[in-house]
Amino acid sequence: MRLLRTLLLFLLTGLSLSVYANPDRDLIIERGLFVEPAPGSLTIEQALTQQYEPFATVLNRELRPTVRWLRLLVAAPKQGSEQVILRIGPHYIGDIQLFEHQDGAWTSRSAGDRYPASQHSCADNLYCFPVTIKANVDNYFYLRIDTTNGFFLITRAMYPEALSAFIVDQQRVFGAESGVILAIALWALFVFVRTRNRLVGVFFVSEVVTLLFNLSSSGLLAAMYFQQHVWLDNLTFNTLYVFRLMLSVLLTQELLRNYGAPKWYDHYVKGAIAILFVELFALKLGYLTITALNFNFLLLTLMPLMLLLALPWCRQMPTSHRLLIGAGALIMGGLLWVDILPVLGWIRPEIVAAPGNWGGLVVAFALSLMVNSDISHRRVIYDRDMQALQFLRARNLMESEQIKDRSMLIDMLTHELKNPLATMHMAAGSLRRSLSKLTFAQSNESGERIDSMVQAINNMNTVIERCVQVDQLDQKGFSPKFDDVEINELVGTLITAQSEPNRIDLFIQPFSLIFRTDPNLFAIILTNLLDNALKYSEPNTRVVLEIKLHQPFSESPAMLVLRVTNEVQESGVPDSASVFSRYYRGPYAYEKSGTGLGLYLVKSLCNILGGSIHFEHKDSQVNFTVELK
Repeated sequence: MRLLRTLLLFLLTGLSLSVYANPDRDLIIERGLFVEPAPGSLTIEQALTQQYEPFATVLNRELRPTVRWLRLLVAAPKQGSEQVILRIGPHYIGDIQLFEHQDGAWTSRSAGDRYPASQHSCADNLYCFPVTIKANVDNYFYLRIDTTNGFFLITRAMYPEALSAFIVDQQRVFGAESGVILAIALWALFVFVRTRNRLVGVFFVSEVVTLLFNLSSSGLLAAMYFQQHVWLDNLTFNTLYVFRLMLSVLLTQELLRNYGAPKWYDHYVKGAIAILFVELFALKLGYLTITALNFNFLLLTLMPLMLLLALPWCRQMPTSHRLLIGAGALIMGGLLWVDILPVLGWIRPEIVAAPGNWGGLVVAFALSLMVNSDISHRRVIYDRDMQALQFLRARNLMESEQIKDRSMLIDMLTHELKNPLATMHMAAGSLRRSLSKLTFAQSNESGERIDSMVQAINNMNTVIERCVQVDQLDQKGFSPKFDDVEINELVGTLITAQSEPNRIDLFIQPFSLIFRTDPNLFAIILTNLLDNALKYSEPNTRVVLEIKLHQPFSESPAMLVLRVTNEVQESGVPDSASVFSRYYRGPYAYEKSGTGLGLYLVKSLCNILGGSIHFEHKDSQVNFTVELK
């Protein structure tokens, strides 16, 4: 805010200097304008007989090659004759011919940006002609103006002393204006170096180009670097003008980039940039058409309007920020149209060499406020995101510590439980061999108890193994190792290892099916699905396992489809939204042993293999369908 207050102080100081530009020192009392119907057809003698219309500053209201004649009547001195300076601007007027009546004949002198800068006789790089005015006569002077890129013309006749003071005042104003723009550019450079923000970078480059353009339009660059190279001066002026437009369009795009700008606005920006690039190449080749000038004029005036139209689409932008950018666009649009007032002939630009400079300065100041607001807003978003990131990092660290502790606990439980379970399993086998000494009735009853004991041991081993697998999944310990697998052989082995293999109906198509996948992960997926189906289906019902190779198009990769179907009671149907969640178990499932990790493990392994799993329920049947690429 301190920097912005300083810039505002510079701006007010520069505006206060304009009071020195007193228009009362102008000696021209009448101005007339005549436009040649056929450019280049009139001589000075013919121009004297034409009908001149009152003229203020506007040469013409359209961009086309035109030759204009200006008739200037300068106030006569009270007595004798005196020398005054006829000052003409702006700098980029193409060709100026002054006709002065001396010794009964008309003489001419030439100036303009088509001539070397060394011929300019004005200290502020405009065009000055010393002329003599006499008492008791009409002191008429005629100017023949031939230019394309100038709408208006500033003419003043002043005594040398008054002109010197006037030029000093104007140089002060121009210096203040350039100083403010330079200060804004340096501020943008400092912020860009510190933040590397692309919006600030574009704004900095645009302000540098604006400063160079003002120096070029004032003629200072020509006086310093292009005194004998007129073509280079013209090329620099037109190139800077096109670059200035291009950067202005890019700047508005950057303002909306992160807030959901509409696609049509991106198309508008790309189209404008493409046309401006074509103009740049045309400049290098020496061509600058009237069509290009008209496009530039249209682009300049419509740019704020397009920004205002795009703002309602940027719903991600906070309302306060949107209002500020909207106000800035209105300011830019208003100042651009104020700059057009001299073209329309409604005001006379007396303060600076070319109208639009102060407008450009205020636009730069408004843009700096908009950019600063955008930086502040993005800083708030950045700080908020950093806080969220730090929270996530802390939570991830805590979760990783929990996973590590859980993994250590599972390792300990696995070691402490598996050994006793193995001992119990061996003891059950020894007891089964001892049953041969008992009677048939005693042996049968004891055998059933031992079978129940072995089944309980197997269930506990399954639970432990599943916990170990999920822990391995959390530790990212599963890395697929693909190989060609004989599906029929592998599935047969897995079915045989189930607790009730006789309840499983297997259908494989084709029968001799070879598929490339990870055999271990595939075995875990199928084992968990079959175990789940046998455990939670109705007793003595069939479990159907279907496996087929699916390839909808010859050029598409083949897919292995594995479907497990079983029957359940209505109360045993799992919740489709939670069935693959960790630790989920339906109300009916609590009657069975389990961990609620099997289907979660299956879904996770399917993702690792680049596949998917789907759950369906119809009538009394549920099925799980796995698709593996």
